[in-house]
Amino acid sequence: MENETVTKVITLDKECYGLSFSNNSLAVGLSNDEIRIIDLEGNTLKSIPVESESYLYHLVYCNDRVFYSDYVGNAVYCYDGSGKQIWQYKQDLVTPIGLWTNNFGYIYVVDQGSNRIIVISKDGQQSKVLISKEDGLNYPRCICFKHNESSGFICHYKCDYLAKFNLSYG
Repeated sequence: MENETVTKVITLDKECYGLSFSNNSLAVGLSNDEIRIIDLEGNTLKSIPVESESYLYHLVYCNDRVFYSDYVGNAVYCYDGSGKQIWQYKQDLVTPIGLWTNNFGYIYVVDQGSNRIIVISKDGQQSKVLISKEDGLNYPRCICFKHNESSGFICHYKCDYLAKFNLSYG
């Protein structure tokens, strides 16, 4: 670790809350009203104005789409690269925080307030509860998948343990 160095510092004009990396670009959640796509030199490629009741901590940038959760407004949104809102999902959400997407385009939402993991179809029209309090899920905080696999991990309350899960598609 003694050889670790900072190789680049990017200065922003607003407070940064969330980050996501895709195709050599960063999506940066700025305050509660902008998602900025920048290159690795800090040049703005796109600025996407959004409306969120909460700060933009939880966002995912993948395949020229940006997904973010508004944990105060209890919604998940999808925008395309041009800044157009594609869909919003509000069904039965109570404090959606963590987000993840997989290679099939599904969006996984950690709905902390309802103790559920919900998967949303890539068009935002269908959803399904994957894991809930009845399955032992208690106050989930974040989720991630193993690359190119259908298994992953969920971080629980107080972040004192991780639960591993496997999904099947079909």
